[in-house]
Amino acid sequence: MNRKKKRGGTEVAFRPQTIIEARYDLDRRQNDILDILLGIVGEGDDTEENTRYEINIGDVKHLYNLHDESNAYSYLQKAVKKFEGLGFRLKEDEGTDIYYPWFSKIKYQKKRGDENRSKIVLDLHPEVKEMIMSAKQGAYYRIEYPLNLTKKYSKRLYYLLKDKETFNGGVFVISFDELRRMMKIPESYANGNVKREILDKPYQEINGNTDISFEYELINEKLPSGQHSISAVRFKVKRIRRNTTVIEYETIDKNGEAIPTTAEEQEVIDLLDCSPKEAKDILRTAKANGRSHEQMIEILSYTLKKKVDNKVGYALTILKNGYNEPSKLSSEKKSSSWSNAELDTAYSQMNFEDLERQLLSN
Repeated sequence: MNRKKKRGGTEVAFRPQTIIEARYDLDRRQNDILDILLGIVGEGDDTEENTRYEINIGDVKHLYNLHDESNAYSYLQKAVKKFEGLGFRLKEDEGTDIYYPWFSKIKYQKKRGDENRSKIVLDLHPEVKEMIMSAKQGAYYRIEYPLNLTKKYSKRLYYLLKDKETFNGGVFVISFDELRRMMKIPESYANGNVKREILDKPYQEINGNTDISFEYELINEKLPSGQHSISAVRFKVKRIRRNTTVIEYETIDKNGEAIPTTAEEQEVIDLLDCSPKEAKDILRTAKANGRSHEQMIEILSYTLKKKVDNKVGYALTILKNGYNEPSKLSSEKKSSSWSNAELDTAYSQMNFEDLERQLLSN
């Protein structure tokens, strides 16, 4: 094992420079799995010969900004399943490149009734394990930072920046074509769109939400046509004081799918125990009807005290019509008692397309 012993336990990962610069296209969740795995490799009593690693759900789910952890196994299982049949390419020399599968074997073990003991067992190709352990260059990072970045290109750029932060004062230049190649951007994509996806959006997300910040400068070249094109990018990376800013919240549905939610939406979800879609409907209705945040929370709190099963429908009718136990949308008579059927009807008659048009016209 040639690389230095990492500190920080399994919550710190080492990603070799060869993997950082390899050609592959993984989504954000697949990179999460790699981060978790790279936090385990080489830790504790791990030996050079060992290639089998277990991701225990109870040990890792706290690393995510998840407000509902009950489906964490399904959530991670879906990410790992996307690795089946996938690998990455390394260029050995001008005439040779090598393809490696990410994992030579994957085993899913779900413990019914005790999700914390559920686990996913991953077998690395022996040469991939050797590559990780013998690497002398690469990035050490706390996995909480890339785990909670929301865009896959933000993650890829974060790994590259972490690899370079201690060299030459954090200043380095990389060709734009090389960046495109690393991130598997199709050649047909215009440079302007690529710049927005792999530079501008990561700039907004990495800065202020991780342990580094960066600036970049485009280097242009003049083409034979007389037009200018991006030839390279100069980066300046700076390590900053550890930041624990939460970028986004996530709610996991019963199928294990993660649904990003804003802090405002999550507040509604936590208060009313509703779905992300229902939270969005509540916020749109409140905004369209001029309800302040304080008024909306007051109405939701009031709704919680009412003996109705369809609390979302009830809250929506009050947000729209006011506290005078609103005249039911399907009836002229007023009453302080609402049946579930009437609330379902009221909810179904809410015209959210009109609300969207109303909001956009303001």
